[in-house]
Amino acid sequence: MSIKEKRINNLLHNGRMLCVPLDHGVTNIDISHLSNFTRTANDVISGGASSIIIHKGLVRFLPADFNAGLIVHVSASTENVRPVQKVLVCEVEEAIKLGADAISVHVNLHNDFEKQMIQDLAKISRDCNAYNMPLLAMMYIRDNNNQDVSTPELVKHSIRLATELGADIVKIGANWEPDELRQIIRDALIPVVIAGGDVLEAEQLYTLTREAMKTGILGISFGRNVFMSKKPANTIKQLADIIYN
Repeated sequence: MSIKEKRINNLLHNGRMLCVPLDHGVTNIDISHLSNFTRTANDVISGGASSIIIHKGLVRFLPADFNAGLIVHVSASTENVRPVQKVLVCEVEEAIKLGADAISVHVNLHNDFEKQMIQDLAKISRDCNAYNMPLLAMMYIRDNNNQDVSTPELVKHSIRLATELGADIVKIGANWEPDELRQIIRDALIPVVIAGGDVLEAEQLYTLTREAMKTGILGISFGRNVFMSKKPANTIKQLADIIYN
């Protein structure tokens, strides 16, 4: 098993991914649900998350007994100005020194800034290869106003783009019926995980997860649907039971 494969295994449990992004404090003005980051991280990890995604500055606030995969996010924007335009805010070597098991980068396609974000993806991919670091590419189809304009064909193309530029795992949006999702991932050459999207009622969330897992995806990457739930630890436990079993 290669070093990269070992690091990917650190992100999984029973060969599946239950990832919780906790990087929203950079993008969103309202951070009330993440005000006690250490407690939130402890809840999702103790509940069974296989990995989390955070920005570099939050690594120091992780629980002392942290035992999940650590994905450091290297791109960012805020709600204040051009949220669709992501810029690089961390280097791969910097993330490795912080103990990262993998790197994630966010790319929005179908807008005036996609060329720079594609270039950034290529740069991060090159650096990841140099250090045998897994790369998770978050690929979204968003116009200049940061509105989702996804179609199955555009999402399929985004997966292919991420693959050809070196990503090891790709994250896509969640607003798909199971048959559509099967079509989207049918020709994917790398594992696919889905985002959670808008905050759902608990049973809706669990149903979405059950149906999505039947399509052959690697797993999920749910942020707001976990840390904005009434009891994040319980939400994670329910999701873990669906995904791992």
